[in-house]
Amino acid sequence: MNTFARPIYFFLLFLIGSPCFAQDPALKMNLDRVYEQWRASILAQDARAWASAITQYRQVVTRNLIVSQRKAFPKAVFEVPLDPPDISGLRLLEAQAVGETAHLLYFGKVDLGGDPSQIPESVLMLKFFYERGGWKFDSTKVLKLLDQPELISQMRTGGHLDILDAPEFTPPGKAPAVPALCEVPENVAGSTLQSFGYETRMKINGFEYPVMQDHAEKLFVIGGLKNGANDVTLTVKPTEVPAGEERLLQLDFFVLTGQEGKPPVRVFHYETKEAAPPGLLKLPVIVNDDVLQNGR
Repeated sequence: MNTFARPIYFFLLFLIGSPCFAQDPALKMNLDRVYEQWRASILAQDARAWASAITQYRQVVTRNLIVSQRKAFPKAVFEVPLDPPDISGLRLLEAQAVGETAHLLYFGKVDLGGDPSQIPESVLMLKFFYERGGWKFDSTKVLKLLDQPELISQMRTGGHLDILDAPEFTPPGKAPAVPALCEVPENVAGSTLQSFGYETRMKINGFEYPVMQDHAEKLFVIGGLKNGANDVTLTVKPTEVPAGEERLLQLDFFVLTGQEGKPPVRVFHYETKEAAPPGLLKLPVIVNDDVLQNGR
């Protein structure tokens, strides 16, 4: 796995309660068809069919991530060693649309490749946006059920669930804005952001990243780092910290050398544990020959 690959799985804690199922047979059939078109394009490695089936937002996000690694787009779309899951053997939990967004929730053994005997029962969320006159597939999320046998039992048998009312299980109503196209990077780079006791928004050379709170993540820098000065800002808001815990806001940037066996070079480091740091941090991330040779 690449050093800065994003995690595939997202984990949620669930509550059990009274019934609320949003079912729309016509919507379900429509979204199933769209998903199967996308899945077929992946299995066939058909770039034209893939572009037709997927949202403009996801197409640009995927393109930017691939270009930021100096890989060939769209060829690299089909190099990810994951199988698009077959939904034919899964149990539908919900088909719901809100505004220009929709999702399908399925339950069962979600096969992404690997040993079938080791596949746990999970919830598969398929997301869609309405654009270009119809629904387009956007993305997949696998939600693992962590030691929750009662919930698993209810999902198996069709028991009533009120978790489907939670914000995590409600389409947001509005699709995100399509980002700009990034350029081929001068320096392929990744970053590690740790944000504990803070809500942190990061922007690098005009590209925004997901809000981070009580979490740490490694990611590729979209468009890489430029030679010279890079425009990096953090918008920071302190949050409550449990008794005995310590705050930490830490950001590191690494430039990949492209040489086998030679690790990435750290070119920038920042950290603070202040209870009230500046709300807006403009960080001096400079890349030059000295930094690339000696690191920071």
